[in-house]
Amino acid sequence: MDKNHPIHHQTIIRIEKLHKKFFTGKHLFTALRDIDLEIKATDFVVIYGPSGCGKTTLLNIIAGIDQPTAGEVEIRDTEIFELSDDQRGIFRSKKMGYIHQFPLWIRSLNTIENIAFPLLIEGEAEDYALSCAQNTMEELKITDLAKLKPTSLSGGEQQRASLARAIVTNPWIILADEPTGNLDSHASDTLMKYLKQLNKRHKRTIILVTHNQSYWPLGTRRIEMKDGLIVKDTSTG
Repeated sequence: MDKNHPIHHQTIIRIEKLHKKFFTGKHLFTALRDIDLEIKATDFVVIYGPSGCGKTTLLNIIAGIDQPTAGEVEIRDTEIFELSDDQRGIFRSKKMGYIHQFPLWIRSLNTIENIAFPLLIEGEAEDYALSCAQNTMEELKITDLAKLKPTSLSGGEQQRASLARAIVTNPWIILADEPTGNLDSHASDTLMKYLKQLNKRHKRTIILVTHNQSYWPLGTRRIEMKDGLIVKDTSTG
């Protein structure tokens, strides 16, 4: 296991009294209310619940993308909202990978260059970044996609490339927001297999938001949300 990775029994994410409110038009909407949550370093957390219950908002706050209205988010002794925007962006780039339902790509770059990009913005040399991207693509069996534009790939290929980009920096945490929502069952199963391997073999923390009930058993922990609240939190492994 990577010597820089958190010890597997430790709490990696601690959330206390988290609230998030925002305006939709003239109306104040409460997206999250009084969330308390601790996640261990080797948890595979599956978050589910109806649309609008706060799942994606919670993920974006953990990533430091959205600011909470109140509360604290601590990742390995770092209170991320005490960091400046730039510091938080660097922290996210190094410690977290994010897989979206619809990946965003730099259209002028090919697939391997897109995968290497997080390392380049950290200041790594281009040769090193491309070598890491190549190794990551080999792990995910997508080296044949290296020179293609990611926008030309199938949905399943794009999501595997998105996973490669998410893990190329060797992050502690992988956040996945409905990553199979636009995929067929075979591509979905393949992506889930890789996420499970990252958790079980490589001891990475996985936080997966999904509506697909067939993937809920993959989690070592299942969290149900409703109306901005955690209404059920079940450990399964």
